[in-house]
Amino acid sequence: MNIFHTLFTRLDSFLIFFYRQADIPIIGYFSGNLFLALICVIMGQITFYIVWNWNQRWLNQDSGQMIRMHNLSLRALAAKDKKAYTACNRQANDAFGKYFFAQMAMSMSSLWPVPFALGWLGTRFGSIDFLLPVHVPLVGDSVGYSFTFIPAYILVYILFGKIRPRLPFFGKMVTKMKNTVESGEQMLGFDDLMDPEARAVPVSCEK
Repeated sequence: MNIFHTLFTRLDSFLIFFYRQADIPIIGYFSGNLFLALICVIMGQITFYIVWNWNQRWLNQDSGQMIRMHNLSLRALAAKDKKAYTACNRQANDAFGKYFFAQMAMSMSSLWPVPFALGWLGTRFGSIDFLLPVHVPLVGDSVGYSFTFIPAYILVYILFGKIRPRLPFFGKMVTKMKNTVESGEQMLGFDDLMDPEARAVPVSCEK
């Protein structure tokens, strides 16, 4: 218990430092929120990359299966093979469902620092209300720390996403993920079926 108390005390001293750098308290509060949001985004992105790297093999299998069956379903449609189209399309939808929910789970893994940040903000600013210039329905005349931190997090998340490819570690992460996606079979569109060779490929939905 003493170890956790010591860790929390040191973490609290580190985080609150950035809230005390401005002479005007409200400016220090919002600049501290931006710094805290940046920490959350960085830690979340690192977690996302670790999870993605760990599950890359299964993600590639699901993605490859989804694209393969999608392409086969289009070729079956062009060949007017209704039975093959139905079978391929069903397998493509199943693979898409698995891939989609896996991506959603990984995206959620990048958000884990946010509840801890809100928990810490509650210990420091839980009793403080921020008055709004006008009355907002369902919100009232004031808001708490969560209503000030969440917009800061969203803003930092968007800005970080724009500069991420140019950062040392994260740039390599983006490049690796992009190359992994582009290295597999490319998804066809209806325009691609105008090529007679594409329609001539035998359709088989065997895995």
